[in-house]
Amino acid sequence: MRQSRRSAVAQPREGALALVVPVMRARVPVEMQLEFPLPEGEVPVLEPFLGDLLVGYAIERGAGRDETPGEVRALEHIAGRHCAEWSVEPRDLRERAVTNLRVRRPDLAFNWYPDVRAVSVTAGGDLEAGLVLDDGFVEKLAQDVEGDLVVAIPARDLFVATGTGHPDGVDRLRWVVDQIWADERHPSSEGEAASGAPPHGLAPQRPHLLLTRDLLIRRGTAWELV
Repeated sequence: MRQSRRSAVAQPREGALALVVPVMRARVPVEMQLEFPLPEGEVPVLEPFLGDLLVGYAIERGAGRDETPGEVRALEHIAGRHCAEWSVEPRDLRERAVTNLRVRRPDLAFNWYPDVRAVSVTAGGDLEAGLVLDDGFVEKLAQDVEGDLVVAIPARDLFVATGTGHPDGVDRLRWVVDQIWADERHPSSEGEAASGAPPHGLAPQRPHLLLTRDLLIRRGTAWELV
């Protein structure tokens, strides 16, 4: 039986869209931008988020329930040409990507600090910072702390949270940020791993993952910089 042209196109389109995930990125300083700009169709789709933070998108390949622990998941960043091929508006990617992240990372791990009311959330891979885009997740997490939710995402693979009602928790978040940006060691013990550092090592070893030193605070339904 002949397959209709419409279904032949829809299947790969929907298959690709199901792999799209949000990727938090930092604005590149002018002096570090490419001297020769990319062709228009190859420019990554980026949306302003907060301060120097941007939201990008990528197709995540190599992920699945049968993957080997620690397996690297390849990211193919979404550019204008992808949206044209899929007949999708860039502004429509965020909702789809956040939903995909929830589906592809169903088993979040919450590691609460024993001495302060703060938690490090791990999702696998290096997309943890994208959790700030998931309103449902953020609202639920806010119920576990006092005051407004405060989050640190110093690198793409790190999400640490506390509440304004926990001053020692806020201090811990600032400490984690300092460690991620300044400490070039890899966690070498259980104690260090429990400190909130990502499992694959600290971000200076992988500078492309660094995002921001600022803390984010959730007021109502919007994020602000602390």
